[in-house]
Amino acid sequence: MNDVLAKHKRVNLHVEDTGGDGRPVVLVHDWPLTLDQWKLQVPSLRSAGYRVISYDRRGFGRSEKPSEGYSYDETAADLAALIVDMQLTNVSLVGFGMGAAEAARAEVLLGGEGIRRLLLVSTVTPFMLRSDTNPNGWLQSSEYVRMLQALGDDRSAFFTSLMKDHHSVNGELKITLDQLEELVRMCETSDQTAAMRCLESVCTTDHRSELAVVGAPATILHGTADEFAPVQNAALGTRWAMKSGLVALITGAPHGLNITNADEFNEALLRLLPE
Repeated sequence: MNDVLAKHKRVNLHVEDTGGDGRPVVLVHDWPLTLDQWKLQVPSLRSAGYRVISYDRRGFGRSEKPSEGYSYDETAADLAALIVDMQLTNVSLVGFGMGAAEAARAEVLLGGEGIRRLLLVSTVTPFMLRSDTNPNGWLQSSEYVRMLQALGDDRSAFFTSLMKDHHSVNGELKITLDQLEELVRMCETSDQTAAMRCLESVCTTDHRSELAVVGAPATILHGTADEFAPVQNAALGTRWAMKSGLVALITGAPHGLNITNADEFNEALLRLLPE
C-alpha cells in the first residue's frame, strides 16, 4: 500500500456488492446523490455477468458523515482504499459527475494498479470554474456563489431545482415526477456540511494535472444536451487533458442521462466495458 493510503483516515462507507466471480465494476455516484442513482444499471450489469460494487460517498446516504474531509483528495482516497481493502483486481471504474473525477484521481493514486478501465460519465472535469488561467471553464464565479448561497438558504428547494435541471432538455423534464421525488430524497440524505464542501470541490478543483497522468484506458460518456457540464468543455476538454481516450456521445441526453436515456445508456455501458 502506498504512503498516501497508509495515512488515509478511513470512514465507514455503506457498500453494496452483488458478489460472484465476474469481472468487478465499481460504480461511483454523482454529487449530491447516493448509490441508488445506479438502480437502473445494476440489474443490466449483473445480467451481463459482472460483479457490481457501489457505495455511498462519505457524508451521503448511509455512509459515515464526518465533519471534515470533503476535498477530492479525501474522497478519491476513499475509493482507492475501498479497492485495496476489498482486494479487487481487473476493475472497471464507472464514475458519474463528481464520481468521474474521483475515479480518475483514484486511478492515479493507485498508480493504475488493479484498474482495467475508466468510464467517465457526465464528467465535471477538467475544471469547472472559469478564470484567467482557465478560460475553458464553463462556470462563472457569480453562478458558483449563487449556488452556494441557494444550497445554504434552502437545501430542499436547491436540490429540487438541481435535479430538474440535471434531467431536463431545453426546460422540459425528461423523467417522471416520482423519479424526481426519489432523486431529491437521495440528495436530502446528505449532511449539509458534506453537501456544501463537495459543491465547493466540484466547482473549484483543477483536475488537469491528474488527468495528464491517468494510465488506464479511458472512455468519456456524455450527453450532448448536458447543460451542467457542456460536452465541448467537459467531455472534449477532459479528452484533451488526458491526451488519450475515447469520447462516446448520447445525442440529446442531459446530465442525468443514466435515467433519462436509461436503455441507450445501458447499451452503451455494456458496449464500452471490457468483457
